Amino acid sequence: MPPAVVVGRGAALYLDLGSSDPPLAYARGPDLDAAVAATVDPEGGPVPPDLVEAIAGLPRATPIVAADRGLRRALAAATGREIGEASLGELRRALPRLPLAPAPREREFALRVASVALSRALSTPVEVLITLAREEERVERALGREDRAMEAFVAAGSPGLEEYRREWTEVRERLARHHARLVAVLERSARSVAPNLCAVVGEKVAARLLSAAGGLEALGRMRSARVQLLGSRRRPSPERGPRYGVLFRAARMLDVPTARRAAYARSLAALASIAARVDASTRRDLAPILVGRRDRRIESLRKRRP
Repeated sequence: MPPAVVVGRGAALYLDLGSSDPPLAYARGPDLDAAVAATVDPEGGPVPPDLVEAIAGLPRATPIVAADRGLRRALAAATGREIGEASLGELRRALPRLPLAPAPREREFALRVASVALSRALSTPVEVLITLAREEERVERALGREDRAMEAFVAAGSPGLEEYRREWTEVRERLARHHARLVAVLERSARSVAPNLCAVVGEKVAARLLSAAGGLEALGRMRSARVQLLGSRRRPSPERGPRYGVLFRAARMLDVPTARRAAYARSLAALASIAARVDASTRRDLAPILVGRRDRRIESLRKRRP
C-alpha cells in the first residue's frame, strides 16, 4: 500500500494519497499571516482541522509520511498516528502533482516567510553578540584614531584653536564613556553565550572570535590552527607578528615573554577550540580545567630558556 504523503507548498498543506485524484489542499491558516507563522514554526505549527479529519478517515494500515520534522511532530500530536519520514522517491512522486499557486500570492508568501525567518535568526543571542562585537571594534578604532589625532594636534597658542581643543576633548571623552558602556554590555552578553570560551581567552576576545568565525557552532567546528589565525593580518603591526590574530589580545598574553607568545597562541587556540565546542553543544562548565591548563602552559613558557 503506497503511503499518504503530507507536503507543504506555499500557504497550504497537501495530502497526496497516490491515487489518480489530485492531492487534497488544506490552508495552513485563516489568512496569510497565520500561514506564514505556521510555516516558520520549528514545531510545525497548528495542523488544519480538516487535514486531521482526512487523516483520521484513512485506514489504520495506511502509512503516512511527511518531509519536515516539525510537521511530522505536529501531525503525530494532532492525529495520534505514527508519521514517518518521506523518502526522496515519495517526494518526487508527490511534488509534481501539486497545483501551482498564483505567482503574485506565492511571491508575497515567500518574501514574508524569508523576512520572518531572517528576523528570528538575527535576534538569537549569538547574532546579538556578533553585532555588539563588530560595533565595539568599530568604536574602538574610532577612539584610537581620535587619540592619535589629538597627539598630532598643535594649538600653537591660538585662542580659536584652544577653544576647539576643549570641545574636541569633550567629544572624545563622551566617545570613551560610550565605548566603556558598550564593552560592559558586550562582556555580559559574551559570558551568557560562551562562558567557557570567555574564561579561557577573555570576554572581548571571545566575542571577536565569534564575530570572525560567524558564530559559536562555526567556531567550534574550526581546527585550532584556523582559530589561531582568525583576524590575522598580512602586514603585521609592531604589536604582533603574522602567526596569530585576535588572540594577540587574549587573557594573560602579556604575562608571556614576547619570544614565546606565538607558542602560547597555539596552545590557547587549542583550548579555545575545545571551549567553543563545549559551549555550542553540552554547555558543561569546563572553565576550571581549561583555565588550569592555560595557566600551566604559561608557567612552562616562562621557565624556558631564551
